[in-house]
Amino acid sequence: MEENGIDIVDWDAQIYRVYSIKWFTDLITTNKNGLVNPSKWEDPFENFFLQNQCVASDGTIVSLESLSNSWYGQCWTRNSDSDAMWRIYSSNKEGVRVSTTIRKLFSSLYDHNDKFSSLKYMIGSVEYLERTKIEQFLSNTTFTELALGGQPHKFAKTLCIKRSEFSHENEVRLLFQDVENNVGKNGVASFPFNHDMILDDVAVDPRLSPADFQNVKSRLVKLGCKLPIIQSDLYQITPTTIRLD
Repeated sequence: MEENGIDIVDWDAQIYRVYSIKWFTDLITTNKNGLVNPSKWEDPFENFFLQNQCVASDGTIVSLESLSNSWYGQCWTRNSDSDAMWRIYSSNKEGVRVSTTIRKLFSSLYDHNDKFSSLKYMIGSVEYLERTKIEQFLSNTTFTELALGGQPHKFAKTLCIKRSEFSHENEVRLLFQDVENNVGKNGVASFPFNHDMILDDVAVDPRLSPADFQNVKSRLVKLGCKLPIIQSDLYQITPTTIRLD
């Protein structure tokens, strides 16, 4: 399994993800986790290699669309708490942050009984490069070089590269290639996900009032969430007595 990790040094490192209440509710009620096709990612530089066309030596244009459509991913971060994370992914204050480890997350996806497991399941640390470096890579790399050997690691690596402007995200990406074209549907590939066993805790948006936090917590408990549920303390201030003189 660890051979399908890309630039993973510490498999037991903690990672985090913010879900909207709606999607987290789906997660805990269905026990399924959905990975999406990179075409749904917002940054136009995502999937920068596979979204292009190839030109053969005779000038024939070859589309990579089918290969691009076979990949699915999900973004996590090593950042435990940040103002940017909450404001971007919980803009309406209805997001929850979950935590797990790289090993537990990848184990939830990786199927040891699948004879094609080495071709399908990947997880990688995102590398952040200057735009010129990415463009240089596109100019100097051929499809054949990435496909050599038949393993997906080099293609997966291209899905773990972002522009340096996004380095604050500190991402880890869970990846799946639908080799047999029998899992993904409408740009989403879903997998069994026992949240009680995989996740460590749930943190609610730090901007909620104490009453709203309790309401969200009660709602999640009623839905069957047995994980520890806390409120992020990002904006909490401990009162301090200041000396007058």
